[in-house]
This record gives sequence, C-alpha cells and structure tokens, in this order.
Amino acid sequence: MRNILKVFRFEFLTVLKRRSFILSLILVPLIPALLIGVLKLINQDESQTVQQLVIQEVANPLPIGVVDHSSLIRDYPDWLTGGRLLPLDSEAAASEKTAAGELQGYYVINADYLESGNMRFVKPQINMITELVQQDALKDLINYNLLGGNPERFTRFMNPTTFSFEYLNPKTADTRDQSNAATYWVPYAVTMFFYMFILISSSLMLSAVTKDKENKTIEILLSSAKPLDLFVGKILALGSLSLLQMLVWAGTLAVFTRQAKDVLPFLQNVHIPTGVLAASAPYFIAGFLLYGSLMAGMGAMTPNLREGNQSTFVLSLPLIFSVMSIAQLIENPYSAFTTFMTLFPFTSPVVMLTRLAVGPVPVWQLVVSAALLIAAVVLIVRGVANLFSSQYLLSGQKFNLGLFFRTVLIGHRRS
Repeated sequence: MRNILKVFRFEFLTVLKRRSFILSLILVPLIPALLIGVLKLINQDESQTVQQLVIQEVANPLPIGVVDHSSLIRDYPDWLTGGRLLPLDSEAAASEKTAAGELQGYYVINADYLESGNMRFVKPQINMITELVQQDALKDLINYNLLGGNPERFTRFMNPTTFSFEYLNPKTADTRDQSNAATYWVPYAVTMFFYMFILISSSLMLSAVTKDKENKTIEILLSSAKPLDLFVGKILALGSLSLLQMLVWAGTLAVFTRQAKDVLPFLQNVHIPTGVLAASAPYFIAGFLLYGSLMAGMGAMTPNLREGNQSTFVLSLPLIFSVMSIAQLIENPYSAFTTFMTLFPFTSPVVMLTRLAVGPVPVWQLVVSAALLIAAVVLIVRGVANLFSSQYLLSGQKFNLGLFFRTVLIGHRRS
C-alpha cells in the first residue's frame, strides 16, 4: 500500500504541475466567463433593446394610412383594426398627412395585388421591428375582406383547428416536445462531452506508461515498487485528475448555461436533467477505469507511444460506434438496439448518460447496466494486471494485438 501511495503522489503531482494541464483547467472555465461578460456589456451599452423597439412601435398613438389601388378592402371594422388603419384616396394625401405628423406612415396596395401580392410601406423612419409589428394588422384586414367580410369565417380562418394528442401507451411512448430543438441537441452535447472526456482521459494512461518506458523512468520505478503497484498508483492518480477536470468543466458548462440565458435566448429551454448530473461522476469513473486500464495495458506492451497510438483505434471502437449511433439513440430511446447499447459495458458509460439526457430510464436497466459495467471493470483491471510485469514493461518487443487480448482475458504464465 505504501508503494501505491508513493506512485499515486508522484503521478498526481507530476501531471498537476504541467503547464498544459493547468491551462486546460483554467482556460476552459475562463473563456465562457469572458464571453458572458462581453455579451452582457454589449447588451448594456445598446441604445435601444429589441424589447424597447417593439414597445415603441406598438405604443405609437398615430394611425397608419392605407391607399388601396386594388379596391380590395371595402370594410374597416373597428373591432379588427382598433382604429389603427385609416383608408386614404391617394398617395399624395397620405404623404402630406405623414409629413404633418398625423400618421405613422402609410401602406400602398398595388392595383395587381391579387396577382402579385405586392404592396409598399412608406414611413419617415423604418427599423427592423416595423415589418414584424405593423404588417400583421393589415394582413388580418386583407384576409377579412377576402373572406367576404364574414366575422365567423374570419374567426375560423384565424383558428382553423385545435388538435389534442393521445399516446397509445404513455409508459413506452416518446412524450418529448418534438418542436423544441433542445430535445435533440442537449443529449447530443452530453454524448459528445463524455465521449471525448473518457477517450482523452483514458489516453493519458497510454501516454504515461509509454513515456516512462521510453525515458527509462520505468526501470527506476521498478527498482522500488512492484509492477502492479505502478499500475494501481498510476490509474488512481490520473483518474483523480481526470475526475477533477471533468467536474470543473461540467460545472462551468452548467453555470454558463444558467448565466447566459439572459444574453443568449436559445439557451432558455436548455435544461440538464438531474439524472445526468447524478450519474455523470459514477459512470465517468467506471468508464475511465475500463478504458484507462486497457490503455495502460497497451502501454505496457508497446515499445513506444507512436506504436501505441496506432493501436488505440481498436480499443476505441465501441465509443466511436456510440457516437455514430447517436441519432438512433436519441430518436428511439426505447428500442431494442438502444437498450442493448445501454447495457453493454463498453458503450454504457456514454450511452447511459445520453439516455438520461433524453428522459427517464427504467430502474431495471439502471441496475443491470451498473452491475455489468462494474463486473467488466473488475475483469479488465484484473486482466490488465497480468500485463504489468517486468516481462512486458522492460521489453521492447513489437506490439501484438492477439497476445494483448489473450493476456487480458486469459492471463499468462509467469516465470
């Protein structure tokens, strides 16, 4: 145990003091914080906000003139226009009243409106809100007259149908709001975040072991500690650092999402489910132990980092397949394929968090997934322990993928 703690302390402090690790730990939270600050500063400095422009347009007491060259509009009911639209005989009269401050401006409906749908809006000052706020009143008036001035028809035209939806089986149906973009890209973001984090943090084990072999540090360490102590100490140290980094980054992302809602409206509907927050640390730790152990075992067998990196693709295939299947996972969260990916230990560290971001996961799937993942971690850690011996750590033999899996799953005879 003493040797494990020594290795843990050495690896933990070595990585923690690296400039690259410190910068990644600080800059990732710092950049979103600066972004929020800049956006809020810009928003405060605006002379008129969008809300102020809308209020200015709606609250303007002056009416708007309508010059109808098409003779389409015959009725201007007060209950529809509220006295905001006034018929005028000519553009000259409309222009004169606008210049005199009696009108906000005036519409000119072309004579060929029924064929072309063209009209003009003349106003002393036009801003980007004008067409969004003012045009609806005239559109409603035109529709009313096209329907023959019939209030009942107009009411039904404006409110044609009210649908109610029912699910055949609410327990298995996808009851998410399909019109909300966050329904899809929040699970997508969760998938990509944990995929990248598990893969990057696991690769640190490969880098740590192979670099120690290349610079001969492994020989010094083996003179005072057993190979298995090296493995346990390294994976605990790098796992702790990766967990710290993940918590800092995830916390930054949560704070950024909450604070940026005022300046980035598309974040209003973004909500990270409680299940994702509760399961993120346990599934990340399990995922790191699983893939980190495999990467460490590969580092023990490969003579250098370059050859080790060339072989990581095989170990990463389950995670890569999870990302390739992301559309299927999000769109069909209750399918047999998604259930299998949720339970399969080599994909569950990412897929389970994706499922929790989509919606509730059946309790039995949570229990079975956790049990299978823990069993796989125990099996892989025990198998990789077979690779941490002087036979592999001090040898410069070429990496053999078949020997790697055979040793991890079956073991080898120790001399």
